[in-house]
Amino acid sequence: MIAKQVQGSDFKKVLDYVHHKTGATQIDSNMLGKETKELTDEFRISSNLRSRVTKCVYHASLSVSPLEKLTDQKWVEIARAYLSGMEFDENQYVIYRHTDTQHDHIHIVANRIRVTDGSAVSDSWNYRRSEVLVRQLERQFELSPTQCSWEKSKRSPTTGEMRRQKRTGEVNKRSQIQKGIEQSLTDNPTLAEFIGHLKQKGISVRLRKSKEDKIEGISYELEGLAFQGRQLGKDYTWTSLETLLTGEISHQSSQDDLILPSEVNIIPEGKDLNHLGTDYNEGEEEKIKLRAKYVSFAAQVCQSLELKHQTNLIIDIGVVLLLLKAGENLEESKRILTQSDTVKQWHQELPHDSYLKQATDYIREIADKASKISQRNRSRVKTLELN
Repeated sequence: MIAKQVQGSDFKKVLDYVHHKTGATQIDSNMLGKETKELTDEFRISSNLRSRVTKCVYHASLSVSPLEKLTDQKWVEIARAYLSGMEFDENQYVIYRHTDTQHDHIHIVANRIRVTDGSAVSDSWNYRRSEVLVRQLERQFELSPTQCSWEKSKRSPTTGEMRRQKRTGEVNKRSQIQKGIEQSLTDNPTLAEFIGHLKQKGISVRLRKSKEDKIEGISYELEGLAFQGRQLGKDYTWTSLETLLTGEISHQSSQDDLILPSEVNIIPEGKDLNHLGTDYNEGEEEKIKLRAKYVSFAAQVCQSLELKHQTNLIIDIGVVLLLLKAGENLEESKRILTQSDTVKQWHQELPHDSYLKQATDYIREIADKASKISQRNRSRVKTLELN
């Protein structure tokens, strides 16, 4: 199954498209309206609960292999499972089935603003989360598997990038970087020469190192727009490039002897909160793992009768306390806390600099309070043992 998704601000425009397409059928909805105007009005009512979020429209299309034809009921089950997996459990949605292509497919239009409390569904790493979710749904509903986008040798431009290219006439940055990398590899360069070739094309490079000082990741930036290697395709990742750059790498016992240009930005593997939210501090897979840990521990906290109806701040303190009790150190707890609901909400709503400052201060405050509570608890236990 293939999933494509886009966000926007105009419910009427997307509803006019999915509703009036020849052969379109509405197969499911949790809303009262049936026509585009009624649905648009309903969507806007909930959107007004969080007016600061301008892109409230979530539009996803799901399609299966041309060899597969599903019933309406099966599509509804898949769509609901997809919405739940993308955290749209408390949101308005409407689902249409289209028959205009050889691929059996549906369109989901949902409101990112939850009707229960006015909070917004986070869009952080939503493309990677969607890919992981699709693999799960393929197994759950016994669908033909498709290749993950990050496993493709060369990833194609997104729909938004192509629309921008058509509007401006300028080749999208993703394709420019891909072409620049391909051209820079034609003369079997060393790593330093490869980086120099890219610099001449206006493309800067960031290398990510592990604790053992080994290069394990690469990112590229052109005119302020950055891509990790895997976002361009498998052929542009460090794992693939390492075998092409400088034949001596394969004969070295380490990478310590690599000579790099002085201007190359080396990103060490670290826990510095100053890099909170950037593409280079944590890979998306790592962020998904951290989010899963946070959700798991937050659920345990919320199961407590005393904390069931408390604020997110109290819940986050509880999460850190449970993490410390489970043996995690304070720095690892801070990393997990970067995926809390509060921090993710700020990431979506605030300007980047404001988000970094507010989130960093918040995480340190939570960690400090949890640490003090933990220390007091340990002191009480020792006192009881002495008595």
